[in-house]
Amino acid sequence: MATFKGFTTLDRVKAPFTITDQELIKRDLLNEFYTKKGERVMRPNFGSIIWDLLMDPNDGDLVNAVTEDIQRIVAKETRVELVDLTVYVADHAISADVLLKYLPFNNSESLYLIFEKQINEGIE
Repeated sequence: MATFKGFTTLDRVKAPFTITDQELIKRDLLNEFYTKKGERVMRPNFGSIIWDLLMDPNDGDLVNAVTEDIQRIVAKETRVELVDLTVYVADHAISADVLLKYLPFNNSESLYLIFEKQINEGIE
């Protein structure tokens, strides 16, 4: 029997839309990571600041800001524990390899996050 139950329509074309346990925890984290902070109505602290940092210069401050934001979001999720975190910065992208331990299930999984600036050239 599932410990956690939830609902998603992402990547689903027809029912069932129910997700459970580790898949639900992962989806909850991804929802917050891929939402720009301040974008959610009535929830100004939900989301990530990484989207606002995409075009910032690649220096130690950028990596620290990304690291702190990822740690903040993971710390809000009581069902996981951050084991390891590596941040990579490129010209128009920031990515992170986040190793999480799912506490209720006592297993670990790597979550790979990619934040890219969409560049549309030649579009009128």
